[in-house]
Amino acid sequence: MKRLFNLLVSIRFVPHLLVYLFSKEQRGILDYERDVWLKLNHFPKRGMRGFMTLLVTFPEYRSLFYFRTGKNWLSWFVKGQTNLYFHMKSEQIGKGLMIWHGYSTVLNAKRIGENCQIWQNVTLGKKTIYETDDRPTIGNNVSMCTGSVIVGDISIGNGVIVGANATVVKNVPEKCTVVGSAVRIIK
Repeated sequence: MKRLFNLLVSIRFVPHLLVYLFSKEQRGILDYERDVWLKLNHFPKRGMRGFMTLLVTFPEYRSLFYFRTGKNWLSWFVKGQTNLYFHMKSEQIGKGLMIWHGYSTVLNAKRIGENCQIWQNVTLGKKTIYETDDRPTIGNNVSMCTGSVIVGDISIGNGVIVGANATVVKNVPEKCTVVGSAVRIIK
């Protein structure tokens, strides 16, 4: 009975599998992100079985997959994470983006570097509605914790950790940890 149930659930993911197999241009990024997600979630499966496991398990991964491939119609079969918004192009986000519990998360930055991690309720965006390109630039290996807000034409350096509920409106140098509503560097 369990095998029959798993088979019926898996049928919904056949279009995803076909898109993955025929996505020649994005294959490198898709494979890299698949492996990052599997490693950080401690899944022993690799390759195609790991890919299918991620699709079944994580709506955040599905949303990122739809975003990377540009195939939002796949959400007709299986929904991605609701309230996870990408207001930028796929090329502006480096490979290895990890989204933990991406509920109520808005990504609207000039650029997000490689291997960044984002938790729920994170907002990256404009400080004012009047500026045309008033968005942040995020470096590589940046962790943005729950509820953090990064707004304005600012730069976040490589290796930065933005603490929970921190509001960042100024540039942050590399390898810092910032916390607080009016952020301060603590490390």
